[in-house]
Formats: sequence, structure tokens, C-alpha cells
Amino acid sequence: MKNLYLLFVGMFLASCASVGAVIDGGKKLGTSAVDITVSTAGDITASALQDVSGVVSTVADATSNVVDVVVENVDKQTDELEDKKEEK
Repeated sequence: MKNLYLLFVGMFLASCASVGAVIDGGKKLGTSAVDITVSTAGDITASALQDVSGVVSTVADATSNVVDVVVENVDKQTDELEDKKEEK
């Protein structure tokens, strides 16, 4: 009977250790999944913001160039008008 009691105590301790290992493994798995998910979401967000800023920068550059061209053309046209007035 004493041997049977020792056998049950040994099995109980072994099963407790197994349950503890499963719980620790579950914690590591859960925290790793959350960490990877947050890290990935952060990387995607940063990349999206860089893409958007690139598009905005490109649009700003294109708009700036268009504005410069319009300003130059208006300046040329006003110069032509001024020259004609001065000649009269």
C-alpha cells in the first residue's frame, strides 16, 4: 500500500509539473502572438504613413512645379502687356 501511495504522489507531482509547463508555454505563446501582432501592425502602419507621405510629397512637388510654370507664364504675359504700353 505504501508503494501505491508513493506511485500516486509521484504521478500527481509529475502531472502538476506538466500542467505548470503547459501554463508557462501558453503564456509564452500568448505573449509572443500579441508581441508579433503589435509589431507587425506597427510596421504596416509606419510603411503606410511613409507611402502616404511620399504621395503627398510628390503631389506637393508637382503642384509646386505647376504653380511655378503658371507664375512664369503670367509674368511673361504681363511683361508683354507692359512693353506694349511703354511703346505707345
